[in-house]
Amino acid sequence: MSYQASPAEIKRAQHLHAVLLFDFIVVHVFVFILALSLVKTSYLPLILMPLFSVGALGYVMVKAKQALTREPCWFVRCHMILAGRRARMFLALFAVTGAFTAVMFFGGGKIGLSPIASLSLAFGLGQLPFMASLLVLIVMEFDAEHQCKSGKIPAAALALHPAPKEG
Repeated sequence: MSYQASPAEIKRAQHLHAVLLFDFIVVHVFVFILALSLVKTSYLPLILMPLFSVGALGYVMVKAKQALTREPCWFVRCHMILAGRRARMFLALFAVTGAFTAVMFFGGGKIGLSPIASLSLAFGLGQLPFMASLLVLIVMEFDAEHQCKSGKIPAAALALHPAPKEG
């Protein structure tokens, strides 16, 4: 659905999409690769990655919640609510797969698994579905940000926050 949005409204609506894209691409792709390359020497990137991500996702969710009551523009509210919903979904996915990966990576040997089996479970069953979902979310967020620049509201955002009734 098209909407006649001002440049200021477009900028406000894009903000949370940009934060999510930063979290998805920089934190979860680049920092994850850094963490894998440094895992033998330091666990610091493995510790910092979830902290940065939870901080960014929390920020998006709080701003989306505030948009319901404080944002006067319906176009901006739609985009913010959509970003908040995706952040909640991603946080749940991150928590479940992260907990499974951590248990298998750090505790696989303690439950009787060989080191190869525990690494296979940690990264095969733990991180592979997460990374595939992350790729889908990156594409969806790029599309939402592009639609935001064009003054359009995605169908998913319309389903979450329908147009106000006039009159």
